[in-house]
Amino acid sequence: MKEMARKIIFFDTGPIITLVMSRLAYILPKLKEKMKGEFYITPSVERELVERPLQNKRFEFEALEVQKFIREGILKVYKDIPQKKVNELISLANSTFTINNKTMDVIQEGEMESVAAALETKAEAVIIDERTLRLFIESCKDMQALLEQRFQHKVDTDLKKMKQFSSYFKSITILRSVELVSVAYKIGLLNSYIPSVRNGKETLLDAVLWATKYNGCAVTEHEIEEIKQTLLR
Repeated sequence: MKEMARKIIFFDTGPIITLVMSRLAYILPKLKEKMKGEFYITPSVERELVERPLQNKRFEFEALEVQKFIREGILKVYKDIPQKKVNELISLANSTFTINNKTMDVIQEGEMESVAAALETKAEAVIIDERTLRLFIESCKDMQALLEQRFQHKVDTDLKKMKQFSSYFKSITILRSVELVSVAYKIGLLNSYIPSVRNGKETLLDAVLWATKYNGCAVTEHEIEEIKQTLLR
């Protein structure tokens, strides 16, 4: 009997940091087992998660925790990066927006490696907490508004390039750490934390969702309330 292809998910740097800093990284091996798939990071993401923080006493232990996940095969480093495609996408992305006729570097190599590798492997999803790339793919108007808010200046957008960039990612699902935590809650991975008080499940859910927000996930208060209403029905 032919073996079924294993599902693949790529992680950008941000979601791993969010989970580690929220003390929720332990859900990764359990989610991987449940999904019966593979969790990948790219070499750039590995450098950002392990090599650099190992040189910083403040983040050294978090780096060791991620390194342990890699050593145990929970996270695997995908090294066959389609570098030509990465360079092409970075060039396209970073020439799409301008301020005073000067182009803006809005996308970094690490996150572009993740999405390019996901495209190459036909991955199920890419986990990205940072708002910029997600808006770039999903909403031109919101992306421009974000940049104008961030830089307090009018931003011009090349709509043709924006649409061209977005078209590459029609087949890709973009998720955040907050969605992973929601799944973990739904399938009972967080049940041991439910307090023995009235509305204990709501207390737990509120706590973990806000933990992701405060530790780096780009999720609004409104979105948190929507997730809670859905999961507590």
